[in-house]
Amino acid sequence: MSNSVARSESDPPAAEPVVRVIGHVKWFDSAKGYGFIVAESTSDATLTGDVMIHISCLRDYGETFADEGAKIVCDAARRARGWQTVHIIEMERPRATVARERGDPPAYEEVTIKWFNRARGYGFVRRAGDEADIFVHAVALRKAGYDDVEPGTLIEVVIESGVKGDHVLSVRPKR
Repeated sequence: MSNSVARSESDPPAAEPVVRVIGHVKWFDSAKGYGFIVAESTSDATLTGDVMIHISCLRDYGETFADEGAKIVCDAARRARGWQTVHIIEMERPRATVARERGDPPAYEEVTIKWFNRARGYGFVRRAGDEADIFVHAVALRKAGYDDVEPGTLIEVVIESGVKGDHVLSVRPKR
């Protein structure tokens, strides 16, 4: 006879061991639904490298976005694909959310669609007089009522800078 205690199917699963992490958001892509945190201090020295943060953790916390560089305190667990955030304790609020709550209007600017591939779900826009490509995801276009757009179409966008370069945060039809 074994000394182990049998677990009933109605018993809750054992709690996953977690590590407290204090750090900052390295980057977060709302279109992909994830990003990474750089750990500056942890309760476990075995935590090395970045910690993945999934949009579901942000939603549980009451947010849908995390700004690059935002300070964050969270719990993380080691899983098959590496360290992942399981619970956010505290995080700086996204700048766009704070501005919206203050009533600040977003800073829209006119851009031209360089190209867009509906099947791939992304494309690029350009500012007038600038040859730099700015990433635009299909989700941002759909929120403004666009299913597909042709090169040369003028739209108004809010552009945000991130680790991977500039990208379109939101879109509205040209007024």
